[in-house]
Amino acid sequence: MIKITKAGWIYIVLTIFLGFSAINTNNNLVFIVVSFMLAVMGISGFLGKANLDGLHFLIVDNGELFAEEIGSLNLFVKNNKRFLPSVLLNIELSGSSSKVIYLGNISNLDINFRITPKIRGINKICEIIVSSPFPFNFFVRYKRYRSDDTFIVFPKPAEFIYDKNFHKDEGEDTGSQTITHKLEELSNIRGYSNDPSRRIFWKQFAKTGNLYTKEYTGDDGKTIFVDFDDIKNIYPIEEALSVATKIVLIAYENSVRLIFSLNGKTYPPMVSNQIKRELFKELALYGKS
Repeated sequence: MIKITKAGWIYIVLTIFLGFSAINTNNNLVFIVVSFMLAVMGISGFLGKANLDGLHFLIVDNGELFAEEIGSLNLFVKNNKRFLPSVLLNIELSGSSSKVIYLGNISNLDINFRITPKIRGINKICEIIVSSPFPFNFFVRYKRYRSDDTFIVFPKPAEFIYDKNFHKDEGEDTGSQTITHKLEELSNIRGYSNDPSRRIFWKQFAKTGNLYTKEYTGDDGKTIFVDFDDIKNIYPIEEALSVATKIVLIAYENSVRLIFSLNGKTYPPMVSNQIKRELFKELALYGKS
């Protein structure tokens, strides 16, 4: 697809006007000028098409993407042309765009896009639109690249968790205090002692220059056990997935020992990002074929 710019319309009208003038006056000099202008227009089309050809794209999710929340995707762009660079590119991906000034021949570039996925589960971006006014800004040429890359979108974390006794401590048969209190309440600040970086009290560090560690009421040595079936018995399925995602997120960020049961599988306490992501993935694909 080609869009004619304002400068392009002026150039076309001027070329047509000079063409009629050359015919009416039979002036060879005017014929030469018109021929030159038509040649420039032809070169513009040739270089513009070549500028958009030979590109290869790969979409990779960057960190964690949650439904209905702003996240980021990485787009790897490679120019496979042996001799020609690609310049003045505008790349559109899922409603977001990014400009590339110069991409050399046989070279690649990593671009970060901010997107807001709508639904959880496996998402797919079907096409990537590349446009450019190169070389003379007479025309903006567009090219659509098909894409089969997919990425996982996790359920939207609940904005709050209702005060429900849907959990129990491991080895107990009855519910205990609400999990939100166990996971979210800051109870103490102590000196830093080789603790995870996410527990460091950075605001205090900025004020005093000394490292301190945040402790929460969940740091009482107990292990919290959560069964997704219990959450599902209280909330509609999508809301239950949001609540479960929020619980897992809070537990990981605050280093609370949380054992989570889902689809007959019990996940160990989340001491690593890998376990958290595996659980998020199961929640994202829950009920999906």
